[in-house]
Amino acid sequence: MRVAVVTDIHGNLGAFFAVLADLKTQAPDQVVFGGDAALFGAHALECWQRVLELGWPMVQGNTDRYLANPRPALESMRRKSPAAAEHLERNLAWARARLGERLIERMTSMRTVIRVPSAAGPLLVVHASPGNDEAGITPDASDDQVDALLATVDARVLVCGHTHRAFVRHVGQLLLVNCGSVGRTYDGQPGQATYAVLDDASGRWSAAIRRVPYDERAAHRDTRARGVPLSEAFLDSLLTARDPAA
Repeated sequence: MRVAVVTDIHGNLGAFFAVLADLKTQAPDQVVFGGDAALFGAHALECWQRVLELGWPMVQGNTDRYLANPRPALESMRRKSPAAAEHLERNLAWARARLGERLIERMTSMRTVIRVPSAAGPLLVVHASPGNDEAGITPDASDDQVDALLATVDARVLVCGHTHRAFVRHVGQLLLVNCGSVGRTYDGQPGQATYAVLDDASGRWSAAIRRVPYDERAAHRDTRARGVPLSEAFLDSLLTARDPAA
């Protein structure tokens, strides 16, 4: 069985279309969406509509949760950083106005985890880490940090996203896979949309990160032209593929 996991589209339609074309060459038996479909991109509506049309099993990302219920996220962020909260509030308002209540409502029914059974052991898909859609796992996380986040995992494979930094790593008997990001990679490789393909054909799970080229400069121009209210640093991260908050 081949399972593809696609996550963190963030309204980047050009990158999403590139990944959809590449998926056809990989012919997975199942595709799972790992969350964060719309916010912070020029094509929030089009990306979320396409995800829904595809009918994939869906995990709710933190920004999907924010769009579905903005107030708790904004109140929490205001206590930490009023400037960041103001930026988030502007972008939530922009995206929600384009999505409309009916499509926003669909985000409320997204799951927090998808479990894929296999003779090689179960595969779990979460957005960031089990039980927490904001506690992301980065490639440079220590073994102790990873162990603390994965203490409750009962699976042979855990697949996540959220940090926008792709990697494949073994943690004891667990295969840990971060898909990176379709629409906003922070791997330092601009114009590369990333997702993961996993395979249990050998009786054990293996994983590969797919890096698919797209026109990041066109995405940057489009995002500015459509008036997405991003800070300059956040907008330019499309060109640098670096985390603007780092």
